[in-house]
Amino acid sequence: MSQREKAVPSFLKVEEGLQIGDFMPNIRIPNYDSLQLYDFITDYLLVTTISTTCAPCLPAMEAIDALIHRHPSMNLIVFIDTEESAFEQAKEIFHPAARLYHATDDVLLGELKTRGYPWAYGLNAEGQIITIEHAGSLEFWGKLMAPFKRFMEPEIALALKEEQG
Repeated sequence: MSQREKAVPSFLKVEEGLQIGDFMPNIRIPNYDSLQLYDFITDYLLVTTISTTCAPCLPAMEAIDALIHRHPSMNLIVFIDTEESAFEQAKEIFHPAARLYHATDDVLLGELKTRGYPWAYGLNAEGQIITIEHAGSLEFWGKLMAPFKRFMEPEIALALKEEQG
């Protein structure tokens, strides 16, 4: 162990989280005993994590909702760390096509090993992470979705091409 590692208390150390090339853990979906993350994977899966306690998450929620409005059939799930009452409100606010799941920090940061909030991951058919982006704007979402455009409906692929110039 280096001198620097000894000098930094363990509670201040930041874990790197999942990286491109890692496989996303196939966690059980909170509140759904028989449902696991990989059950959602088709040719790809976009996974995002947000929290109602983080300041950057409000614009991220707006970006995610706008994205779902534009592309309601895209393969996306949203994990939200929040109180139960706030989760119920979120379900009413988001587009009806949104697949929202209530999850705690323990699940998202511990089991899923995400980097924090608001983050998004693009997984291939095997559950391997192909892209990782901050989930705060449509620009970042365009980058996250780019490798999967061939699997998406033609209008999504066209919109991504136009957004990327």
